[in-house]
Amino acid sequence: MTNVHEENTASILAAFATLKSLSDEKKYQSPYQILGEFIRYVITTVPLYRFSAIEMKGHLTEFFGFIIPEAVIKTSLKNIDGLSLCDRIYNVSMNEIDTGREFEIKQKEANDCNFVIIQKLVQYISIRTGESVDEEILTKELINFLIEDTTYASSKYSGLIGEFILINEQNTEIQDNLNKIREGSILYLGLSYDIRETGGLKKPLNLYLGTEILFSLIGYNGSIYQQLANDFYEQVRSANTNGGKKITLYFFSEIKKEIDDFFNVASSIVERKKESFITTTAMKAITDNCRTSADVEIKKSDFYHKLKNNFHIIEYQHDISFYNERYFSSNLETSGYNEDDDKKKDLALKLISHINKLRKGKHYSSDIDSEYLVVSNTGITLRISKEQADKIKEESNQDVCNFAVSLDRITSLLWCKLGKGFGKKVYPANVAAILKARIVLSSNIAHNAEKAFFEITKQYKNGDLTDDQLIARILMLRNKPYLPEDLQGDDINEVMDFSPEYLSRYEEQVKTAQRSLEEKDLVIETLKENQREKELLIKEKDDRNAELERRLDEYEKKESEKKRKKEKRKNLCKFILSIIWKLAALIVVAVVIFILISTINGFFTTATVLLSVVDFVGFLLSLIQVIRKDWKKYFPNSKSKLNDEDSCS
Repeated sequence: MTNVHEENTASILAAFATLKSLSDEKKYQSPYQILGEFIRYVITTVPLYRFSAIEMKGHLTEFFGFIIPEAVIKTSLKNIDGLSLCDRIYNVSMNEIDTGREFEIKQKEANDCNFVIIQKLVQYISIRTGESVDEEILTKELINFLIEDTTYASSKYSGLIGEFILINEQNTEIQDNLNKIREGSILYLGLSYDIRETGGLKKPLNLYLGTEILFSLIGYNGSIYQQLANDFYEQVRSANTNGGKKITLYFFSEIKKEIDDFFNVASSIVERKKESFITTTAMKAITDNCRTSADVEIKKSDFYHKLKNNFHIIEYQHDISFYNERYFSSNLETSGYNEDDDKKKDLALKLISHINKLRKGKHYSSDIDSEYLVVSNTGITLRISKEQADKIKEESNQDVCNFAVSLDRITSLLWCKLGKGFGKKVYPANVAAILKARIVLSSNIAHNAEKAFFEITKQYKNGDLTDDQLIARILMLRNKPYLPEDLQGDDINEVMDFSPEYLSRYEEQVKTAQRSLEEKDLVIETLKENQREKELLIKEKDDRNAELERRLDEYEKKESEKKRKKEKRKNLCKFILSIIWKLAALIVVAVVIFILISTINGFFTTATVLLSVVDFVGFLLSLIQVIRKDWKKYFPNSKSKLNDEDSCS
């Protein structure tokens, strides 16, 4: 958690913005010089003539809400003119103390901007809720919203603050000032954690990542979460590049089991063995384009392959069991939690207990120097980590660091430790207030949708909801935007509405849509029926036409055949008649020749007779040729022996 005092809330926001504004000035060489400006303001405002470092620590908390380590304060005091140290007491020469005019100007500018933002925020929430708003409580919650290390911290106004920031996304004045506060809180983080030696890590650091962090690295939780995870990995890569391998990334076997179970559920959904009415972004990313459980297995294999080869993240293999007797004294799993607590709480306690065992029960004051840390965005894990740290702090009266930190917190810590904070213009992506708003709102949507789903299923089982009502409400929940990047300010009020009135309105919309759908289906079905009837009529007409054409063709064939036969008979008669009269002529000639020969005996010589015979034969052959021509004339398409012989000749 961020060490910020809860009193004097109005000045805390201004203090962060002032810290950022001063860091942008060229004349400051270190954050300790900037802290010196805050100290000068305290000295001249109280005024102080004598004080100790511990007293100044209290004044900084009172004025600005800062909780700064005494060692950091002492370092800053060394650079302030007009102070002399004697017996651990700082004596002040007021004539030599700079009045800090520039500091006061920056502080006033920040106060004026914050006043405008708070008033607009009060007005927005009053209109949204119809209730009066306690400005002091709202300011505290705005501080927590902007600088709290977990994006899942829930409070009375956190969702409404997120809405206000998102709706004012295009208001550069509001966004710039909120970002100044966020950037200043990161610079403050470096001071409050006493990060003096920057540029690299001096001790190895082992980070054990939660399931949601691993999914974000691969991109299963959407582009914004992936961007934040990549920012974190860039700090890890930078630390390992500059000073050898200082940071090692792992995941515990319990996390692997959680991931494997998640993929098993995905397989069941794909195989239709399990229904998924309200699904997470990661589950949708895994099941998309998967048709069988084998496809899911391929994605799981690819997931672990990317973790190992792209990000160098592997499962932690410990030489002995965490439940070995050597760890009994460091075990935290029996620290006052009931046996009937849910699985998430049980898993969170296991992870935190594992860290305490790896630290061998040793207490550290700095997260960076603790050697072992869980990195998780799961609210229950971060809450139990704080509870355990607070409990040990109370028992041992020592400063105790976290067992688990959020992705934002470890990214910011590494960013400061690696010397990227002071005087730098480029901050991690998580610094943008609008990004924080989208993340908080998407988390709230998912949480509210889950609650609403269990409530409506309970009502359905009790008979309080009909099938149509259940379907309408599930559709409403599924249509909510769950990715931070999908949230827009123009419809955020409706998106965040889970009230019964909204559900009823959506049910009416679904009913109207259903009626329209039924009407549309009826019209479509009527059109289809008309089309079918039209097609049937066309088919019947085509069939009739085809039948008529068939009959006409048969008739034409019959008539043609009759005509052909008739023509054939006619030609045959003509052919026979032509043969008859030619034969008759031949017979007449033969008879004449015979008579002449008989009556005039001796008139012809033998030679003459022979010649007559030859002439007769020639005449006969000519007659045959004439007959052939007549055949071809009357029967042009027929093939006869006469034709064959003619062709051979």
